[in-house]
Amino acid sequence: MSSSFSLAGTSPQITQIARAVVFGIDKGGVGKTSCSCNVAGQAAAAGYKTLIIDLDPVGAMHNDLGYDKEDGARLFDALRKGHPLPVIKDVRPNLDVVPGGAELRDLQGILFSRGQAPMEAFASLLSASLGAIAEPYDLIIIDTPPGDPWITEGALCVASALVIPARPDDGTLDAVENTAKKFMRARHFNPDLRLAGAVMFGIGGASRRIARQTRERLTESLGEAAPVFETRIRYMETAAVDSRRRGMLIHELSPAVEESVKQRFTAFKNGEAVEEDKALLATDVGNLAKEYTALTREIFARLLEIEAEVSND
Repeated sequence: MSSSFSLAGTSPQITQIARAVVFGIDKGGVGKTSCSCNVAGQAAAAGYKTLIIDLDPVGAMHNDLGYDKEDGARLFDALRKGHPLPVIKDVRPNLDVVPGGAELRDLQGILFSRGQAPMEAFASLLSASLGAIAEPYDLIIIDTPPGDPWITEGALCVASALVIPARPDDGTLDAVENTAKKFMRARHFNPDLRLAGAVMFGIGGASRRIARQTRERLTESLGEAAPVFETRIRYMETAAVDSRRRGMLIHELSPAVEESVKQRFTAFKNGEAVEEDKALLATDVGNLAKEYTALTREIFARLLEIEAEVSND
């Protein structure tokens, strides 16, 4: 369900986009892009028509998905002119991408020069440009930057839900509280926006105590506003490096890792040297792939709950 509303002090109508989910937190290095890309990839692999939008001026999503890096000029131009967002079709079956890049930061100066508050104006531009292409998609995921708060808050003014990735450290947990404040500011303009939940990222598979303490602190910070998802995404640096070097998502990397392990074993058995520059670092990513599958299912279940909540309000 989508709704239209006017931002305070402005005339443009802003349309909330159904099943548009922002992945956001006021901190870098907490798994935001990894979660965004892998959840989008899992949804697409399950048959859902999915769009993922890179609103981060760093534009690093190309590493996860394997498309050519862009500078953000096409996205900047589309937003500035009110044109449909630029889409790279079929980076995977059922998965399309709107690429970001550094040029997006220049939009803030233009909005200031027009005498517009960046957050409200950006929300208006994003609503128009995304609304023009949103209809075919079952799920839209928006990856936002750790800085540039006007981008994150503007995206939240258009979205239907927020997912907060969080690592188990004090800095990240403080950032969760700051992100919750952004959520509340955006909800002033977009009352149907909901907090879908928080996902614990980068916790070792055997770190039950850390996981329990992190869950308790997240629950305390968020209160009853949203759940902490049961699925947690484990820390696996080798998988992250392999994934981005090859432009493969974790569930795609899994069979490649299995084959790499077999080749290493065969080479060792035959007394042959292994080509280290071609070999993968990870030895097993099957459980990590299953975690992303489980997280995707939890997010979809939560979106259904949110739609029911909004329709009953």
